Amino acid sequence: MNADAADELRRLLRAVLEAAEVGDWRRALSLLASGQPPVAGLGFLVRGAVVLEHVAGAMQLRAQGFVAEGSEQLGVAASQLSRLCDTAATPGRVAAVVMPEPDEASSDDHLSWRIARLLWREQFELQDLRQRLAPGRMKAREELIEACIEHLCCVEFDPFTWPESGQPAPDDGITVAPTRQMLCRRATRLRQFADPTRGEVTQSVWRDIGAYRALRGAALTRLAARKAPAPWCGRRGTAGLKVCRGRLHAWRYAHIWRDDRTYWNRSEEVP
Repeated sequence: MNADAADELRRLLRAVLEAAEVGDWRRALSLLASGQPPVAGLGFLVRGAVVLEHVAGAMQLRAQGFVAEGSEQLGVAASQLSRLCDTAATPGRVAAVVMPEPDEASSDDHLSWRIARLLWREQFELQDLRQRLAPGRMKAREELIEACIEHLCCVEFDPFTWPESGQPAPDDGITVAPTRQMLCRRATRLRQFADPTRGEVTQSVWRDIGAYRALRGAALTRLAARKAPAPWCGRRGTAGLKVCRGRLHAWRYAHIWRDDRTYWNRSEEVP
C-alpha cells in the first residue's frame, strides 16, 4: 500500500469512527461501502476497517433486536484486534479491553485505541444486558419493559432513524412502530440472549401490562431510575467516551418525563 492509499484509509477510518461513536452506524456502513478499503497493505489499517464493519453491523443488529447475533459480530471484530484484546476475563470469548490513551492523537496507535475502545463499549453494553436478563432475575413483564427500553434507545430516540423532510426512509431493516408483535419478539430475543433454552414472551404479557401506553410508561420509569445513560459511564478509562445519541436522548427524556409527572410535588411555580 502506498503512502497516499494508507492516508486515505486512515481518513476513512476516522470518519467511520466519528459516525459509529455517536451511534450513526448507517453512515458508518455507508462510508465503508463507498470507501472500498483495500484488502492488502498495512495490516492494522485493513483489520481496523474489518473491525469497524463488524461493529457497525452489530449496532444495526441490536437496533433490529438481534442482540445475540450482534454479540457474535462483536466477537469476530475483537478477534481482529488481538493486540488490544484480552480473553482471560471471559474464557472462550474474545473481549476488547480499555487501554491507556496514546499520547499522540494523530498516531496510528491512537487510531487503533479508538477502534478498540468503541468495540469495548459495544461489548460492555451487551454483556451488561445479558447479566441483567440472567435466568431468574426478571419476570416476563420486566423483560418486556427492557425490550421497550431497547426500542426507545436504539430506535425511537435515535436521531439517525428518522430522515429529514423530503428524504427517503433508510432501508435498514428497523421496525419503527412499537407494535405488540415487534416488542414481544424483541423481549423474546433478549431473554434467549441470556438463556437460549427459554421460550417466547407471549402476547398475554403485553395485555397484562396494559399494552403500549402502560409499557412505555414503565420503561421510562425504569430508565429514569438509572444514574447514567450507559452502564459503563464513570468506569476507569472511559473519560471522553461518547454515549450513542439515541441512548443519551432517551435517558434525558426519561428524566424530563419523570419530572413532568411529579410537577405538583415541586415548590416552585410551574410556568
